[in-house]
Amino acid sequence: MTDQHRLDKMTTDQADRALRASAVALIPVGATEQHGPNLVHGIDWRVAEEIAGRVADAVTPSAVVVPPLPFGLSGHHIGFPGTLHISASTFMAVCKDVSASLARYGITKIVFVNGHRGNENVLGVLVGELTYDLGIEAASAFWMTQASDVIARHRRTRRWGHGCEIETSVAMSLDPALIGQRLQPGDLIEDYGAYEDNYEPHALVTARSFASRTRNGVFGDATAATSAAGAEIVQVAVERTAAFVEDFVRRPPRTQEPVRQVENP
Repeated sequence: MTDQHRLDKMTTDQADRALRASAVALIPVGATEQHGPNLVHGIDWRVAEEIAGRVADAVTPSAVVVPPLPFGLSGHHIGFPGTLHISASTFMAVCKDVSASLARYGITKIVFVNGHRGNENVLGVLVGELTYDLGIEAASAFWMTQASDVIARHRRTRRWGHGCEIETSVAMSLDPALIGQRLQPGDLIEDYGAYEDNYEPHALVTARSFASRTRNGVFGDATAATSAAGAEIVQVAVERTAAFVEDFVRRPPRTQEPVRQVENP
């Protein structure tokens, strides 16, 4: 990743040129939350930041990258020290205000590059409200979804997804400083009620803390992580997100779709 697309690294003149040349802004969003002994608290926003930068490099000069939002919906991790949580309303308000600021300079297409699964539901709502209520066409990309088939080949545990072999592999490939001094597998608490286990079919939605699911804050087995696996996951996530962004830039804004006329019977 280079810094050439980062808005916060630009002077006013540079920002003016970049915004005039760009059709879309990439906004990395993540979290500052516990990942047990395996990863640093900032891993989610750091991964989002890196992927956004690589996507911008791939679609030059179509995109600018906004500084990452390092806080997310992390209430389910608050039982572990150092986790910082913001509400859904705060998250959405910040993202809307940043998007509205960009729209003043002609950027009316936004892609949120997400690094935290806990943000996914609110991002779905945010994308719809920006597009249909504010006329700013938006989308959201999450690396675990974009590279899900590659992840399926590399995961080694049934309960994975947080400080696990996948997330630790990605950290290894991006920056070893993101990794803790000792890697541990998850110390799981298998206490699930009827249809409460979201790793099983037909699960319903409940609010259960990570502290009630794992003693050390980890799922999966970080000791099985490899840098090669992480590099492949990141590469595929970047390629697929960049392909979307290129198509997103080309097509007319959907917010300008005409109202369809309905004939009276």
